[in-house]
Amino acid sequence: MTVATGPIWAVAVAVLAGSGVGVVLSRALGTAAYRLDDEIDRPVPRGGWVVAVAVPVAWGLLTWRLGGLVDGLLLPPLLLLVVVGTALTRVDLDVHRLPQGLTRPALPAVLGLLLVAALGSGQWWPLGRALLAGVLTWLAYTLASLLPGGGMGAGDATVGGLLGLVLGFLGGWAVLVGVLVAFLLGGVVAGVGLISGRLGPRSSLAFGPYLFLGGLIAALTVTPVGFQQAAG
Repeated sequence: MTVATGPIWAVAVAVLAGSGVGVVLSRALGTAAYRLDDEIDRPVPRGGWVVAVAVPVAWGLLTWRLGGLVDGLLLPPLLLLVVVGTALTRVDLDVHRLPQGLTRPALPAVLGLLLVAALGSGQWWPLGRALLAGVLTWLAYTLASLLPGGGMGAGDATVGGLLGLVLGFLGGWAVLVGVLVAFLLGGVVAGVGLISGRLGPRSSLAFGPYLFLGGLIAALTVTPVGFQQAAG
C-alpha cells in the first residue's frame, strides 16, 4: 500500500525552515566547542556547507514521503532526529565520539513527540512497538559494543536505540532495514579503506554516520505500518 505523500507547499516550507536550521547548526559546529581538551589541537574540519545542505534536503524528503500521513504527525520526531543526527555525524567524523550531551536530551524529546503522534492519530500500538524496538536495538548494539575488536562504543548503542525507537514507530521492517543498511554501508567503507590502504586492521571507523544514514534510508523507503486507516 502506498503512502500519501506530503503536499508541495509543506515540502517547500520544510526545505526553507531546514535551510535556516542547517545554517545555524553549521555555524555552531564550526566552533568545534564539542571537543575535549586533548582534541583542541586538531585542525577544524572543513565542509560546514554539507551540514547546512543536509538538513533541508532530509527535511524536504521526509516531508514529501511522510507528510501526507496522519496529518504529518510522524514528521516532528523524524525532523528532530535529522538535526541531532547531522550534528552527531559531524562530531563523530571529527573526533570519533557521540557525546551524551546530544544523545541523552534527544531521548525524552523524541519520546514526547512520538507520544503526541500516538495521541493525535489515536493509534497506540505503534508507540508500544517503538518502545520495544528501542530497547531491543539498544541491547543488541550494547552487546556488540562489548565484543572484543567490535569497533563500537556506548555512544553507538545509545544512537542505535534512539533510531530503533523512531523507526519502530514506523514499523518493524523499518528497524530491520535501518540496521542492515547501516552495517552494509559501514562494511563497504571499511572494506574499501582496507583495500586502498587508508585504513589498517586496527583503525577505528566512525559508525554513527552509517547508523543515521541507514535510518534515513529506512524512513524514506519502508512503508509505515499501522497508520493506513488514518491516512488521507
